[in-house]
Amino acid sequence: GINAEYGVTDGVFSMDGTIAPLPEICDLADKYNALVFVDECHATGFLGRTGRGTDELTGVQGRVDIINSTLGKALGGACGGYTTGPKEVIEILRQRSRPYLFSNTMPPAVVGAALKVFELLTESSELPELVARNTMHFRS
Repeated sequence: GINAEYGVTDGVFSMDGTIAPLPEICDLADKYNALVFVDECHATGFLGRTGRGTDELTGVQGRVDIINSTLGKALGGACGGYTTGPKEVIEILRQRSRPYLFSNTMPPAVVGAALKVFELLTESSELPELVARNTMHFRS
């Protein structure tokens, strides 16, 4: 629930590209009956076979309770973001999150573009694979 203990981490730490040890974090959460919250702003769209992020890359899909990410960066949007998680957590964010309460709606073109990118990622792993190949090329 909302008054639970939380383990919170970035999926990827942007300054150096270090990937969070999500299997170990999830194991600790299980041990202490905590929820796992991952900020995927630097992973969504290109990490994992289908670009779903660090939880997909590290094999812990279904063990991360709350995911926060952006529609910018790899998804190509200019603004916006999202949070997924248990209904009670999302409801409290909707009621108390000042950035959410005092923001305007997203432009329809940004929403449409984000939906299209999610569709492309669902249909094929080609784009995340291309990013992975390019990353290996430029790092070598």
